[in-house]
Amino acid sequence: MSNFLLEVLVEEIPARFQAGAIAEFEKLMTDEFDRQKISYSDVKSFISPRRIVFSADLGEQTQDFQEEKKGPQVTAPSEVIEKFLKANGVTRENCFEKTIDKKTFVFLAIHHAAKNTRDCLAEIIKKSIMSLSWKKSMHWGSHQMHFVRPIRNILAVFGGQVVDFAFDEIGLKSTNQTFGHRFLAPAAFSVQNMENYLRKLEENFVVVDREQRRRIVLDEIKSIEQQHGISVIVSEDLMNEVIGLVEYPVILMGKVPSKFMKLPEEAIITPMKVHQRYFPTRNKEGKLAPYFVFVANNAAIDDGKTIISGNERVLNARLADALFFFETDLQKPLDNHMDSLKKITFNVKLGSVFDRIQRVTNLCRFTAAELKNQNSFIDENTENLLVRIATLAKCDLSTSMVYEFTELQGIMGAHYARIQGENPEVCTAIREQYLQGDELSSPISAFYSLVDKIELITSFFAIGKEPTGSKDPFALRRAAISILKIIKKYNIKADLEKLSKKAFEQLPGNDLNPKTVERVIAFIMERFKVLLKDSGIDHDIVLSLISSSRDILLIYQKSAILNEIMKTPKGEKLMSGYKRAKNIIENNATTEINSSLFSEDEELALFDKICELETRLSEIEQQESDICARFEKELDACVSMEESISNFFDKVLVNTKDQVVKQNRLNMLTKLVILFSKIVP
Repeated sequence: MSNFLLEVLVEEIPARFQAGAIAEFEKLMTDEFDRQKISYSDVKSFISPRRIVFSADLGEQTQDFQEEKKGPQVTAPSEVIEKFLKANGVTRENCFEKTIDKKTFVFLAIHHAAKNTRDCLAEIIKKSIMSLSWKKSMHWGSHQMHFVRPIRNILAVFGGQVVDFAFDEIGLKSTNQTFGHRFLAPAAFSVQNMENYLRKLEENFVVVDREQRRRIVLDEIKSIEQQHGISVIVSEDLMNEVIGLVEYPVILMGKVPSKFMKLPEEAIITPMKVHQRYFPTRNKEGKLAPYFVFVANNAAIDDGKTIISGNERVLNARLADALFFFETDLQKPLDNHMDSLKKITFNVKLGSVFDRIQRVTNLCRFTAAELKNQNSFIDENTENLLVRIATLAKCDLSTSMVYEFTELQGIMGAHYARIQGENPEVCTAIREQYLQGDELSSPISAFYSLVDKIELITSFFAIGKEPTGSKDPFALRRAAISILKIIKKYNIKADLEKLSKKAFEQLPGNDLNPKTVERVIAFIMERFKVLLKDSGIDHDIVLSLISSSRDILLIYQKSAILNEIMKTPKGEKLMSGYKRAKNIIENNATTEINSSLFSEDEELALFDKICELETRLSEIEQQESDICARFEKELDACVSMEESISNFFDKVLVNTKDQVVKQNRLNMLTKLVILFSKIVP
C-alpha cells in the first residue's frame, strides 16, 4: 500500500461549517474507494480555516469484480429495453433475467478488470470535491462551480508522486505543493506524503488538526488561570468557533479598564463573546474579573503587546458605547419607554409591540381570575404582579442598549427594573421571559410566560402564519413545547382552550381565521404527543389519553402512572389480555350475563372478579376526590384482575359451537372491556 494525500486549499471556511464538512468529505472519499474496490487503511482527515485534508494508505490496484446492472422489466415495451441495451453497448444475448419480488428484470453482468489505483484518483477527487454540500456557497471569477469559498490550490500525491489532472471547472491543475501560514510562512513548499506534510506544516506555522488546536488553546488557558489566579469562562460553542478561525493559535490576555466593570455582567460578556470572540474571566469569588483571554492567529513577536493593545482598543470602544447606553437608559423609568413601542411594529396585521403588550396584560388579568381557585400559588397579589410584568417585559426593546446589543433583550430590562426598585419577582420574570418552560425559576415567571406564549401562538394562527413543514419563523413550536413544560413543572391547571379564545377575541381585524382556537389546541396537542413519546411514554398510552382529554396536567399525571404500571410484568400481561378481549368481542355491545351457563371454574372466577371490580371502582369514585389518587387506585384494581383474565384465556374457549354459551362469554368479556376502557387506554 502507498500513502495518498489530498489537500484542498481554500479561502477562509466559516468556523460553523467545518466539523460537518470534514466528516462528510471523509465519507465521500471512502464511499468512492468502496465503489471502485480500492482497498484502504489508516484514514485521516483534518480541517482548518484554509484547508480540507484527507489521507489514507491505498492498494496499488483496484480489485477485479463483477457488477450486476439492473435494467427494465422483461415485460417493458421493446423500445425501453432497446434503449437500455444501446446505452450499455450490448445486445439482448449479453443479458440475463432475474426475478425480484415476483417481477422479472433484464440484468447486465459487467466485468471490471483490475486497474491502477492512480488512474482512478482524479475522478474520485473531483467528484468528492464537487459533491461536498454547504449551507451557503459561492462561485468566483468566470467559473460556474459553487463551493463555500474560492479554491486556490489542490495538492494530490500518491506514492510520493503527483496525481496529475486538470480541474477545468475552477481553472486549476493538481500539484505536490502547498503553502504555509498566510502571514508567517506564505511561500510554497512541496510534500511527498502525510508524515512529511504534517512536519512541514508545523515548520510553516500551521496546526491542521482541529483537536490539536483545541488542546493548545485549553492548555494555554489553564496556564493563564494558574499564573493569574482567575478562571476563564470557556463555552463549547465559542471554543468551536475560535479553533475554526485560526491555523496557528496564540493565546493572549488583555485587561478591561475598571470604569467599565460597573456595567451589568452581560453587557460586558456579550461584546466579548459575541462580537469579539473573547473568553471572559472570573476572580476567585466568582465575580467577573477585569481581564479577557483571546486567541490570535499570528506569532506574538513582542510578547504580544501590539496584538493585545489592538484588541483592548477594539473592546474598549464597544464597552464605552455600552456604558453610554446604560447610563442614558437609566435616566428615565423603564415604563417610560412604553410610548416608543408604538413605533415598533410587531406584525403588520397584529399592530405594534405596544398593542401586543395591551393584549397580554388583559390576558394576564383574565387568566389570574380564571385560575385563582385552581392553583395554590395564585393569590390576591398575583394579578398585580402579572400586570406589572406584562407592562415592563418588552420595554427594553426601545432602550439604546438593546438596540445596539439585541442579545440582551429581557436581560437589560431585568437590570433596569431591579435598579429602579421593582419587585424581585417582576425582575426575574422579565429576565426569564425568553427561556424554555423547564428553565423558569418561579411560578410567577412561569405564569407570565404561559400567557405570553399562548397569546403569541393564537395571534399568528389567527392571521394564517402557522408553522408549515420545517419552517417555523416565529418559533411557535418552541412556544408550544414551553407551555407544556411550564404546566408540568409547576402543576398548573389551565384551560388552554379558554385562554386561547380570550386571546383571539382581543385581536384586531375582521379577516381572522374563525377556526383559530381549534387549530391552536390541535397544534399544542400534537407537540404534546411528541413530548410524551420522547420522554418514554408508550405510544398507545399517549394516543389514548390525548384523544380522551384536553387537560394537559391530568394527561401528564395519568401517563406517568400508566407507564410505570404497564411496564411491570403484571401490567404487560393485563394489557395483553385486555387487547385480546377487545379483539374477540369486536362489535358486541351486550353485557347481560347468565352465570348458570358457566361450565368452567375459570369463567366463574373471572365473573366474580368482574363483579368485585365493578363494586371496587364505584367505591373508589365515591371515596377519592383527588383525580390522580383515584386513577392510581382504579389502575391497581384493574391489575388485580390479571391472573383471572390469563387463566380464563388459557382454559376457556370463547368461540365454542354452542352459540348461547359463546354469546354469554362474549357478553362477560364486553362488560370487562367497558369497565377497563374507562381507565386503561
